[in-house]
Amino acid sequence: MEIHWLFLLTGLIAVIGDFVVPYLLGKKYPNYSNLRDTISTLGTSQSPVRRQLSYWLITTGTLLLIFSVGHLFVFTDCSWEHMLYILGLVVFGIGSILAGIFPEDVRGSKETVSGKIHGISSGLGFMFLAFNPLWMFLITENINVEIFSLVFFLMGIFSFVVFLVLYKKGRSRFLGLWQRVNLAILYLPLIVNYIVPIL
Repeated sequence: MEIHWLFLLTGLIAVIGDFVVPYLLGKKYPNYSNLRDTISTLGTSQSPVRRQLSYWLITTGTLLLIFSVGHLFVFTDCSWEHMLYILGLVVFGIGSILAGIFPEDVRGSKETVSGKIHGISSGLGFMFLAFNPLWMFLITENINVEIFSLVFFLMGIFSFVVFLVLYKKGRSRFLGLWQRVNLAILYLPLIVNYIVPIL
C-alpha cells in the first residue's frame, strides 16, 4: 500500500507545482500577468526566468511519467481504456519535457523550429490528457466516480477550446487564466481517480 502513496505524492508535487512555480516565476518577470500571459511566455528568450521554467517543465514532465507508472500498481485490469488512460499521462509528460527543452517563441515573432516543437508537443499533451476522464468513465472498476469523470471530461474539452480560441485571436486579458483553469480541470481527475481505488 505504501508504494501507492509514494506515487500519489509524486503526482501531487507535479500538479501543485505546475501552479505554484509559474506563479512565483511570474513575479520575477516585469509586466508578466498570470491572468493574461501563458505559462510558456515565461520560457521565451525575453524572459529573465526562462531557464528556471525550462527546468521546471522537464521536472514536472518527469514526475508525471513516474506517476503514470504508479497506475500500473493501482489498476486491476489492462483493458484498452486503462492503457489509453496511462498513454494520456505519458504523452502529456513527454510533451512537458519537450516543451522545457524547446522553448516557445516570443509572441508575434517568426516561428522557429523550437517554437514549433514546443507548440506541437504541448498541444498533443493537452489533447491526450483531456480524454483521460472519458477513459476513466469507461473503466468499470471506477463506478464511484463515473459522473465526476464525465463532467470533468466535458469541462476539460470546453476550457481547452476556449483557451485555443483566445490564443488564436492573440493577446487576451484572460488567456493565462483560461490556461490555468484548463490545467486545474485536467489535473483534478488525475488525483481523484488515483485516490479512489486505493482507499
